[in-house]
Amino acid sequence: MAKVLLVEDSPTQAVEMRMLLEEGSHEVRHAANGQLALELLATENLDIVVTDLEMPELNGLQLVETMRTDYAHIPAILVTARGSEQLASEALQKGAAGYVPKNHLQSLLNDTIIDVLGVIRTDASFAKLISTLKRNVFEFEMPNDAELISPLVGLLMQVVSGMDLIGGAQMNRLGVAIEHALVNAMYRGNLQLGPSVTPQHHALIYEDATSDLIERRKQESPYADRKVYVSATASKDEIRIVIRDEGKGFDTSKVPDQVNPDVYDAESGQGLVLMKSFADQLCFNDVGNEVTMIKRCC
Repeated sequence: MAKVLLVEDSPTQAVEMRMLLEEGSHEVRHAANGQLALELLATENLDIVVTDLEMPELNGLQLVETMRTDYAHIPAILVTARGSEQLASEALQKGAAGYVPKNHLQSLLNDTIIDVLGVIRTDASFAKLISTLKRNVFEFEMPNDAELISPLVGLLMQVVSGMDLIGGAQMNRLGVAIEHALVNAMYRGNLQLGPSVTPQHHALIYEDATSDLIERRKQESPYADRKVYVSATASKDEIRIVIRDEGKGFDTSKVPDQVNPDVYDAESGQGLVLMKSFADQLCFNDVGNEVTMIKRCC
Protein backbone atom coordinates (compact mmCIF):
# COMPACT_ATOMS: atom_id res chain seq x y z
CA MET A 1 0.00 0.00 0.00
CA ALA A 2 2.84 2.43 0.85
CA LYS A 3 6.62 2.47 0.78
CA VAL A 4 7.50 2.96 4.44
CA LEU A 5 10.90 3.83 5.86
CA LEU A 6 11.07 2.43 9.40
CA VAL A 7 13.70 4.16 11.55
CA GLU A 8 14.33 2.18 14.74
CA ASP A 9 17.63 1.38 16.49
CA SER A 10 16.34 -1.57 18.54
CA PRO A 11 16.59 -4.78 16.46
CA THR A 12 13.78 -6.39 18.43
CA GLN A 13 11.44 -3.42 18.06
CA ALA A 14 12.38 -3.11 14.38
CA VAL A 15 11.39 -6.73 13.68
CA GLU A 16 8.08 -6.35 15.53
CA MET A 17 7.22 -3.11 13.75
CA ARG A 18 8.25 -4.45 10.35
CA MET A 19 5.93 -7.42 10.82
CA LEU A 20 3.09 -5.12 11.83
CA LEU A 21 3.65 -2.85 8.82
CA GLU A 22 3.87 -5.78 6.42
CA GLU A 23 0.58 -7.09 7.84
CA GLY A 24 -0.83 -3.78 6.60
CA SER A 25 0.52 -4.59 3.09
CA HIS A 26 3.23 -1.93 3.27
CA GLU A 27 6.64 -2.27 1.65
CA VAL A 28 9.20 -1.62 4.41
CA ARG A 29 12.78 -0.37 4.35
CA HIS A 30 14.67 -0.16 7.64
CA ALA A 31 17.28 2.28 8.95
CA ALA A 32 18.91 1.89 12.37
CA ASN A 33 19.20 5.64 13.01
CA GLY A 34 18.33 9.03 11.58
CA GLN A 35 21.57 9.45 9.64
CA LEU A 36 21.07 6.18 7.78
CA ALA A 37 17.47 7.20 7.18
CA LEU A 38 18.61 10.38 5.41
CA GLU A 39 20.86 8.33 3.16
CA LEU A 40 17.90 6.17 2.13
CA LEU A 41 15.68 9.20 1.63
CA ALA A 42 18.28 10.61 -0.77
CA THR A 43 18.36 7.51 -2.94
CA GLU A 44 14.93 5.89 -2.79
CA ASN A 45 11.38 6.87 -3.61
CA LEU A 46 9.54 6.60 -0.26
CA ASP A 47 6.01 7.55 0.75
CA ILE A 48 6.27 7.97 4.52
CA VAL A 49 8.69 7.68 7.45
CA VAL A 50 7.88 5.96 10.75
CA THR A 51 10.56 6.89 13.27
CA ASP A 52 11.44 6.27 16.88
CA LEU A 53 12.51 9.35 18.84
CA GLU A 54 15.43 8.14 20.94
CA MET A 55 18.23 6.96 18.64
CA PRO A 56 22.00 7.34 18.26
CA GLU A 57 23.69 9.38 15.51
CA LEU A 58 20.57 11.41 14.65
CA ASN A 59 17.45 11.16 16.79
CA GLY A 60 13.85 11.36 15.66
CA LEU A 61 13.51 15.07 16.40
CA GLN A 62 16.61 15.91 14.39
CA LEU A 63 15.39 13.70 11.56
CA VAL A 64 12.02 15.49 11.48
CA GLU A 65 13.75 18.88 11.40
CA THR A 66 15.98 17.85 8.51
CA MET A 67 13.08 16.32 6.58
CA ARG A 68 11.10 19.53 6.97
CA THR A 69 13.84 21.31 5.04
CA ASP A 70 15.01 18.68 2.54
CA TYR A 71 12.05 16.28 2.21
CA ALA A 72 8.99 18.36 3.05
CA HIS A 73 6.82 16.25 0.72
CA ILE A 74 7.39 13.09 2.79
CA PRO A 75 5.39 12.94 6.05
CA ALA A 76 6.87 11.49 9.24
CA ILE A 77 5.06 9.63 12.01
CA LEU A 78 6.62 9.47 15.47
CA VAL A 79 6.64 6.40 17.66
CA THR A 80 6.80 7.61 21.25
CA ALA A 81 7.68 5.86 24.48
CA ARG A 82 6.73 6.91 27.98
CA GLY A 83 9.32 9.42 29.12
CA SER A 84 9.81 11.01 25.68
CA GLU A 85 6.56 12.99 25.68
CA GLN A 86 8.18 16.43 25.67
CA LEU A 87 10.39 15.47 22.76
CA ALA A 88 7.37 14.10 20.89
CA SER A 89 5.47 17.34 21.45
CA GLU A 90 8.42 19.34 20.16
CA ALA A 91 8.70 17.13 17.07
CA LEU A 92 5.00 17.67 16.28
CA GLN A 93 5.61 21.39 16.48
CA LYS A 94 8.55 21.05 14.13
CA GLY A 95 6.65 19.27 11.40
CA ALA A 96 5.86 15.64 12.19
CA ALA A 97 2.56 14.56 10.64
CA GLY A 98 1.42 12.42 13.57
CA TYR A 99 2.43 10.20 16.46
CA VAL A 100 1.67 6.73 17.79
CA PRO A 101 2.47 5.72 21.40
CA LYS A 102 4.36 2.42 21.57
CA ASN A 103 1.66 0.87 23.73
CA HIS A 104 -0.85 1.49 20.92
CA LEU A 105 1.22 0.34 17.94
CA GLN A 106 -0.93 -2.71 17.21
CA SER A 107 -4.18 -0.75 17.06
CA LEU A 108 -3.06 2.59 15.62
CA LEU A 109 0.10 2.39 13.49
CA ASN A 110 -1.29 1.14 10.18
CA ASP A 111 -4.46 3.21 10.54
CA THR A 112 -2.40 6.33 11.20
CA ILE A 113 -0.36 5.75 8.03
CA ILE A 114 -3.55 5.47 5.98
CA ASP A 115 -4.93 8.61 7.64
CA VAL A 116 -1.81 10.66 6.95
CA LEU A 117 -1.42 9.54 3.35
CA GLY A 118 -5.14 9.77 2.65
CA VAL A 119 -5.72 13.44 3.44
CA ILE A 120 -4.03 14.80 0.31
CA ARG A 121 -6.08 14.44 -2.84
CA THR A 122 -5.25 16.64 -5.78
CA ASP A 123 -6.75 16.96 -9.23
CA ALA A 124 -4.20 18.08 -11.82
CA SER A 125 -6.91 19.54 -14.08
CA PHE A 126 -7.64 22.22 -11.47
CA ALA A 127 -4.07 22.86 -10.32
CA LYS A 128 -3.33 25.78 -12.65
CA LEU A 129 -6.65 27.50 -11.89
CA ILE A 130 -6.36 27.03 -8.12
CA SER A 131 -2.85 28.49 -8.15
CA THR A 132 -4.37 31.85 -9.14
CA LEU A 133 -6.67 31.98 -6.10
CA LYS A 134 -6.01 34.77 -3.63
CA ARG A 135 -8.73 33.96 -1.12
CA ASN A 136 -11.17 31.10 -0.88
CA VAL A 137 -14.07 30.63 1.54
CA PHE A 138 -16.15 27.48 2.12
CA GLU A 139 -19.27 27.25 4.30
CA PHE A 140 -20.72 23.80 5.03
CA GLU A 141 -23.82 22.67 6.93
CA MET A 142 -23.34 18.93 7.42
CA PRO A 143 -25.46 16.11 8.85
CA ASN A 144 -23.81 13.61 11.17
CA ASP A 145 -22.48 11.47 8.34
CA ALA A 146 -18.86 10.34 8.51
CA GLU A 147 -18.87 9.61 4.76
CA LEU A 148 -18.74 13.37 4.17
CA ILE A 149 -15.51 13.89 6.14
CA SER A 150 -13.03 12.46 3.66
CA PRO A 151 -14.42 14.37 0.62
CA LEU A 152 -14.51 17.61 2.61
CA VAL A 153 -10.90 17.21 3.73
CA GLY A 154 -9.89 16.27 0.19
CA LEU A 155 -11.48 19.43 -1.18
CA LEU A 156 -9.77 21.64 1.38
CA MET A 157 -6.42 19.95 0.78
CA GLN A 158 -6.78 20.46 -2.96
CA VAL A 159 -7.25 24.18 -2.44
CA VAL A 160 -4.46 24.51 0.13
CA SER A 161 -2.08 22.56 -2.09
CA GLY A 162 -3.06 24.45 -5.24
CA MET A 163 -2.58 27.83 -3.56
CA ASP A 164 0.83 26.63 -2.28
CA LEU A 165 0.06 27.85 1.24
CA ILE A 166 1.88 25.20 3.31
CA GLY A 167 4.17 22.24 2.66
CA GLY A 168 3.40 18.56 2.46
CA ALA A 169 4.00 17.55 6.08
CA GLN A 170 2.02 20.49 7.46
CA MET A 171 -0.76 19.82 4.99
CA ASN A 172 -0.98 16.21 6.19
CA ARG A 173 -1.25 17.39 9.78
CA LEU A 174 -3.93 19.91 8.83
CA GLY A 175 -6.01 17.23 7.15
CA VAL A 176 -5.78 14.78 10.04
CA ALA A 177 -6.55 17.54 12.56
CA ILE A 178 -9.70 18.50 10.60
CA GLU A 179 -10.75 14.85 10.45
CA HIS A 180 -10.47 14.49 14.22
CA ALA A 181 -12.31 17.76 14.82
CA LEU A 182 -15.20 16.67 12.58
CA VAL A 183 -15.45 13.26 14.24
CA ASN A 184 -15.54 14.98 17.64
CA ALA A 185 -18.23 17.40 16.45
CA MET A 186 -20.46 14.68 14.99
CA TYR A 187 -20.06 11.90 17.54
CA ARG A 188 -18.93 13.54 20.80
CA GLY A 189 -20.89 16.75 20.24
CA ASN A 190 -24.08 16.19 18.28
CA LEU A 191 -24.67 12.52 19.07
CA GLN A 192 -23.27 12.83 22.62
CA LEU A 193 -21.38 9.55 22.46
CA GLY A 194 -18.37 8.88 24.68
CA PRO A 195 -15.08 7.29 23.54
CA SER A 196 -16.03 3.89 24.95
CA VAL A 197 -19.01 3.53 22.59
CA THR A 198 -17.58 5.31 19.54
CA PRO A 199 -15.47 3.45 16.94
CA GLN A 200 -11.98 4.75 16.29
CA HIS A 201 -11.54 7.84 14.14
CA HIS A 202 -10.02 5.81 11.30
CA ALA A 203 -12.79 3.20 11.31
CA LEU A 204 -15.53 5.83 11.17
CA ILE A 205 -14.04 7.64 8.17
CA TYR A 206 -12.46 4.88 6.11
CA GLU A 207 -14.35 1.72 7.08
CA ASP A 208 -17.90 3.08 7.56
CA ALA A 209 -18.01 1.69 11.10
CA THR A 210 -21.23 2.06 13.03
CA SER A 211 -23.30 0.46 15.80
CA ASP A 212 -26.91 0.11 16.84
CA LEU A 213 -26.46 2.97 19.32
CA ILE A 214 -25.01 5.29 16.66
CA GLU A 215 -27.78 4.52 14.18
CA ARG A 216 -30.41 4.99 16.87
CA ARG A 217 -28.99 8.37 17.87
CA LYS A 218 -29.02 9.45 14.22
CA GLN A 219 -32.79 8.84 14.15
CA GLU A 220 -33.75 10.14 17.60
CA SER A 221 -34.54 13.68 18.71
CA PRO A 222 -32.73 15.91 19.54
CA TYR A 223 -29.63 14.26 18.06
CA ALA A 224 -31.03 13.65 14.58
CA ASP A 225 -31.66 17.31 13.80
CA ARG A 226 -28.26 18.58 14.88
CA LYS A 227 -25.81 19.78 12.23
CA VAL A 228 -22.08 20.44 12.01
CA TYR A 229 -21.12 23.86 10.65
CA VAL A 230 -17.74 24.26 8.97
CA SER A 231 -16.22 27.53 7.83
CA ALA A 232 -12.89 27.31 6.01
CA THR A 233 -10.98 30.33 4.74
CA ALA A 234 -7.72 30.05 2.81
CA SER A 235 -5.70 33.12 1.92
CA LYS A 236 -2.06 33.96 1.34
CA ASP A 237 -1.85 35.09 4.98
CA GLU A 238 -3.59 32.28 6.86
CA ILE A 239 -5.76 29.19 6.87
CA ARG A 240 -8.71 29.48 9.26
CA ILE A 241 -10.95 26.51 10.07
CA VAL A 242 -14.00 26.90 12.32
CA ILE A 243 -16.01 23.80 13.26
CA ARG A 244 -19.16 24.06 15.38
CA ASP A 245 -21.63 21.41 16.48
CA GLU A 246 -25.03 21.78 18.17
CA GLY A 247 -24.25 19.63 21.18
CA LYS A 248 -23.96 20.72 24.80
CA GLY A 249 -20.24 21.47 24.52
CA PHE A 250 -17.69 20.79 27.26
CA ASP A 251 -15.79 22.56 30.01
CA THR A 252 -13.02 24.30 28.06
CA SER A 253 -11.23 25.25 31.28
CA LYS A 254 -10.03 21.64 31.41
CA VAL A 255 -8.05 22.03 28.17
CA PRO A 256 -4.40 22.48 29.22
CA ASP A 257 -2.25 25.22 27.74
CA GLN A 258 0.39 22.65 26.87
CA VAL A 259 -0.86 19.27 25.65
CA ASN A 260 1.36 16.37 26.69
CA PRO A 261 1.11 13.41 24.25
CA ASP A 262 1.38 11.00 27.19
CA VAL A 263 -1.77 12.40 28.78
CA TYR A 264 -3.60 11.91 25.50
CA ASP A 265 -1.89 8.70 24.46
CA ALA A 266 -5.07 6.92 23.38
CA GLU A 267 -6.79 7.36 20.01
CA SER A 268 -9.58 9.41 21.57
CA GLY A 269 -7.18 12.19 22.58
CA GLN A 270 -5.01 12.45 19.49
CA GLY A 271 -7.23 15.06 17.86
CA LEU A 272 -6.50 17.69 20.48
CA VAL A 273 -2.76 17.00 20.33
CA LEU A 274 -2.70 17.26 16.54
CA MET A 275 -4.84 20.40 16.47
CA LYS A 276 -2.65 22.13 19.05
CA SER A 277 0.57 21.10 17.34
CA PHE A 278 -0.67 22.23 13.92
CA ALA A 279 -2.34 25.52 14.74
CA ASP A 280 -0.59 28.77 15.48
CA GLN A 281 -3.79 29.68 17.31
CA LEU A 282 -6.39 27.26 18.71
CA CYS A 283 -9.41 28.41 20.67
CA PHE A 284 -12.85 27.25 21.76
CA ASN A 285 -16.00 29.28 22.31
CA ASP A 286 -17.38 29.66 25.84
CA VAL A 287 -19.88 26.82 25.40
CA GLY A 288 -17.22 24.41 24.15
CA ASN A 289 -19.03 23.37 20.96
CA GLU A 290 -16.92 25.39 18.51
CA VAL A 291 -13.21 25.16 17.75
CA THR A 292 -11.17 27.59 15.64
CA MET A 293 -7.81 26.60 14.15
CA ILE A 294 -5.61 29.24 12.56
CA LYS A 295 -2.42 28.50 10.65
CA ARG A 296 -0.42 31.50 9.44
CA CYS A 297 1.13 31.09 6.01
CA CYS A 298 3.68 33.90 6.00
